[in-house]
Amino acid sequence: MTSDSSHASPLDLRQGVVLALASGGMRGVAHLGVLAELQAAGVPIKGIAATSSGATLGAMWLLLGDPGAEERLKEFARRGLGASIPDIGEIDARTGVAATVARVKRALGMLRIVFIRHAMRQEAFLDLVAFLVPDRRIEDMPVPFRIVTTDHATGEEVWLDRGPLRLAIAASSAVPGLVAPFHWEGRRLQDGGTVAEIPVVAARAMGGPVVAVEVSEGLPAGDPDLDRAPKAMFRAAAMGWQALRRRILAEADVVISPAVNHLHWADCTGVDDAIAAGHAATRQMLAAHPPTR
Repeated sequence: MTSDSSHASPLDLRQGVVLALASGGMRGVAHLGVLAELQAAGVPIKGIAATSSGATLGAMWLLLGDPGAEERLKEFARRGLGASIPDIGEIDARTGVAATVARVKRALGMLRIVFIRHAMRQEAFLDLVAFLVPDRRIEDMPVPFRIVTTDHATGEEVWLDRGPLRLAIAASSAVPGLVAPFHWEGRRLQDGGTVAEIPVVAARAMGGPVVAVEVSEGLPAGDPDLDRAPKAMFRAAAMGWQALRRRILAEADVVISPAVNHLHWADCTGVDDAIAAGHAATRQMLAAHPPTR
């Protein structure tokens, strides 16, 4: 799926849109292509609600522009900074030598967690965010900007509209097991994707119409007769996430789904492919809902 209208009423892009930018690690780089196409088409952006990598890429676009955001991201990849993020997440579709290397890295990341609780120090994680995102306050962003996080204690979805931008992005991106939840006004906040992978509810509260950008992982292939327990359990959980995702996206006015579901969340080599996919999916949406000049 590349784009899909979820509501029967016509989408009037002339009035502007509120974007819901999803989490997805490096798949979220597709957001840059989406934003570039909307800007080129003259679609006003009235607000952005964003989770995790969606918050990072949305902030980079607003503050660094085009091609500044893309250049900063490619410099991040050239310096190998992404390699400092341990691979403890999804089971990806790579094969051969790449698959073996990925399994070893994942095993080492999980083993490290056994002994030290979290794979990265908060300070190191904040340094990565600081390399990508300029130092601002959320309320000083060029358009209304809402960052979605999760309260570690209660599981509640928490929206951040004011305060230090970098800290809020770090909190929204703090994947459990990767980095400890961040302190924020008496709360411990972690990865917004835990409860709001695609922040449609937060975007709807900012106005509408809501355009959701979905950059989720595809359902991993599986063989019930051959899969070991960790893969089988992860795939079962992915089925639940997929079902929840469909219910969330049903509340958006239109959905843009760049073809990045095959990319691994930590693969910094896929920057060009992800951006191109964002461009392509947004052009398809614009063809279905052409802005009237």
